[in-house]
Amino acid sequence: MISWSSAHTLTAEMHGGMLMLAFICIMMVALSQLAIAYKTRFPDFLIDVAIKVRGYAEATGFFAAIGGFVGLLLSSYTGMYAWPQETLLLSEEVRNKITLTIFAIVLWAMVLFIRMRFGRGLWTCPKMATVYTVVAMAAMAITGACGSVGAHLTAGESLLDPVWEQLKITISEGFVLQPALAGVMALVGIAGLILSLVFAKKKDLFNVKLGPETCQRFYKWDEPVIHTDQKKE
Repeated sequence: MISWSSAHTLTAEMHGGMLMLAFICIMMVALSQLAIAYKTRFPDFLIDVAIKVRGYAEATGFFAAIGGFVGLLLSSYTGMYAWPQETLLLSEEVRNKITLTIFAIVLWAMVLFIRMRFGRGLWTCPKMATVYTVVAMAAMAITGACGSVGAHLTAGESLLDPVWEQLKITISEGFVLQPALAGVMALVGIAGLILSLVFAKKKDLFNVKLGPETCQRFYKWDEPVIHTDQKKE
């Protein structure tokens, strides 16, 4: 017989570790790109390290994000059976965890979509690289908050408690919006999505590729590829 609590713990550890690895790698690539773009301000050895590290970090971050996203979906499924179904939605903390998990899934899906849509070429465009990095930061922040709520449910405390105290947030209280405000936010979000799709279609942005033929014509940022040292014969 399956122990859903154990399965949830396993999948939670899986997605937590892999998503943290993905986030760290994305930040490493972002910092490496900045260092290389402004290489005259940094020591040569640091630039050499950035050039060698960024390719491995970019590839690792992409695959870790895929594994972490799958783990997040599995964790969401096992979490539904970790508590008695009849009491699942009675706890405000559990409802908060469900809400934050949904936000985390959406944000990590955005991270994966951007990376799969533009590939490594997204790092040749500072603006797209900024969007990608900011979305990854938001996704990791929500994932951390979700983990903090989970820690409160199991252990009664979390390492992020000092942060919540500084922000004056009580995570044991329900994150509830007034129905009117929630409705307005939903309508604004839907309208923004529709307008974005119409604009993208009108400007033929669906066929845009990032790389030598686009961003590198205006910026000097190159792709974070894996460099291998070849010995001269």
